[in-house]
Amino acid sequence: METPSEATALQPFAADFQVALQGAVSLWASATTGESERRQDLLRDKGRIVLSFFRHTGKLPAEVEPEDVQGWLRDLEARGVKAGTTYQHACLLSSFYTWALKDAEVGQYVRRNPARLARPRAPKPYQTESVKALSDGEVTALVGAVRRRALTEDVVAKRDYALLILYLATGLRRQEAIGLRGKDVHVGETLVLEYRAKGGDYRSREVKVPQVREALLDYLTAAGRLHALKTDAPLWTRHDRAGKPGEALTSHCFVKNLKKYAKEAGVEGFHLHRTRHTFARIVSEFTGDITATQNALDHQNRSTTRVYVQRIAVKRDLYSEEVSKRWTD
Repeated sequence: METPSEATALQPFAADFQVALQGAVSLWASATTGESERRQDLLRDKGRIVLSFFRHTGKLPAEVEPEDVQGWLRDLEARGVKAGTTYQHACLLSSFYTWALKDAEVGQYVRRNPARLARPRAPKPYQTESVKALSDGEVTALVGAVRRRALTEDVVAKRDYALLILYLATGLRRQEAIGLRGKDVHVGETLVLEYRAKGGDYRSREVKVPQVREALLDYLTAAGRLHALKTDAPLWTRHDRAGKPGEALTSHCFVKNLKKYAKEAGVEGFHLHRTRHTFARIVSEFTGDITATQNALDHQNRSTTRVYVQRIAVKRDLYSEEVSKRWTD
């Protein structure tokens, strides 16, 4: 019978190679993933991606050549996977090999990192589908699709509708909204949210949009969870048991639902971060002020905001009418 060390060493003659490989990938994912509320989602996704490569090649890790990695990436592209995603897949595979080379057991059977040699060039930042702002028409179609479902008294749809319009109205990052607890939300004539922003700072944000307040209260009422306010309970939960509240909602689960709504609404290439870029586009177009946009997005560096604005916002035309007077009668 194999010992755990033999299983994780990926020995070529292991009786159960799949078990050995899964064990090694699990160890790598755990060692390279920090603690966060998304840890379990990240562990699952990282493991799935790397194991999919080895299923594609049917080879032992030590037998893999750079050409095998390139073939896998070409296959992903042929199936419509975006360049940014294929690059991420290649980076994860490279990370696995880097870890394997350093591991005392696995390193005996892996001599090089074929993924590092085959990894494509990194795509330019803010060029992928996930960072494109939604158009006004796409926002209307997406919100309408979720709202129609919420009006059928489906508690999951009510939750998704409230959370979606909260993202759109505030531009909050993924975890900033999904990780809210009941005590973080103060309900009055408006909503005031307290959350931990990127970098660890705590922020307070007012949300004046009445639809957000109404949708949140409608969801909590339908779920029988109004009592969650002013407590440390998660604001958003799963409802897998005949609509009854369950564990805290994960962003992975929410995004899966949103992609279904987006498909129904005819919105292509949807990703949750597009809600933040949509918020940035509208703020920038409305104010024409990079400082105001920076403050709205909680960016510490103006250079980050500038990249957002340059890529997604439509610059207001302030001068062409005046210029045109010089060549017209």
